[in-house]
Amino acid sequence: MAVDPDPYHAVHWQGARLSARVASARARDTRRRRAALVDLGLDDDGRLSERIRLTVIARLHDLVEGVARDLRHQAGLYMEGEVAWRSPVAATVERLRRAGLLADPELVTELVAQLRQRLLADALPTEALASDGTSLLVRLAEAPDPNVSDAARAVLLAEGASRAAGQGSVAPCLPEALHRQLVWTVAAALRDGDDPTLDRALTLAADHLLAAQADGIRPDVAARRLAAAIDARAGELPELLVESLSDRQLGLFIAFLARGTGIDDADMRDIVLEPEGDRLWLVLRALDMNRATLGRIGLALSEADGARDIEGFADALDAIMTVTVEDARRALAPLTLPRGFRDAIDRLDGAVRR
Repeated sequence: MAVDPDPYHAVHWQGARLSARVASARARDTRRRRAALVDLGLDDDGRLSERIRLTVIARLHDLVEGVARDLRHQAGLYMEGEVAWRSPVAATVERLRRAGLLADPELVTELVAQLRQRLLADALPTEALASDGTSLLVRLAEAPDPNVSDAARAVLLAEGASRAAGQGSVAPCLPEALHRQLVWTVAAALRDGDDPTLDRALTLAADHLLAAQADGIRPDVAARRLAAAIDARAGELPELLVESLSDRQLGLFIAFLARGTGIDDADMRDIVLEPEGDRLWLVLRALDMNRATLGRIGLALSEADGARDIEGFADALDAIMTVTVEDARRALAPLTLPRGFRDAIDRLDGAVRR
């Protein structure tokens, strides 16, 4: 029986193989995304856990029902008199499901990623790194630089609003394009024949919901702005990364890495969530992280995620540390290209291979 090569063997961390390692990690990530959509599986690597599958389905239903309730309420305000809705809100979910519009690939992918990030963050080991035990975010909120303190408070407010919307858990906060698509899709499902008056009311209601969302701030956007306000120097970044994990601020950890490398936040989230860690170790080497910092990050993530091979990582740490900053940056360079450019390259590569 053929045996796969050991991914942690030192030879696989040599400079000439790093680009291939990044490409393989991207291919695994793509397979997982596709498998998640089918399983919402394929092989064990892509299959969603029962907890994630059920939670994503519940969140998807809650999102649709919440938007439907808001649209119905707001549309009623624009109509003369009460709107005689023929079906309950829950029927909207079923209508979209039958039409094949409920499990939109981009929407499901986003919900799965958000849930995996939350589960990983909640499982991270905590330790008081500050002498007084104060969390990183609280200290940043009290920073003398108003740009930093305001940005830190915005993160705290965004997280608080998200937890309030989720009644204790963290509610999904969709990117603007996905939220817009969802609102208009639900509005279409609420139509009742060709009723110009109702259509006009639903249009105004959708515009109202979209404007309200634009006035808020998502936790990931707030974290990105905080990372930009801090604009950490190379010597400051290791402590910020470790403290972010110790505070279970995985979104801030992702934002710091994205800011330091120029890799898109969503792509960096995928890199951090990958259980193999191949691209994450290269990201950390590209930022010239030392052995102690890389080891602490690897240990924290492994304690939080049982799918990670902590023994393999420990065995590979010496080899990973031999990767130069220049080699790591060269291997990761394609990830800094615009997504549309990368997608076109992938399509062309796929066509050439066929």
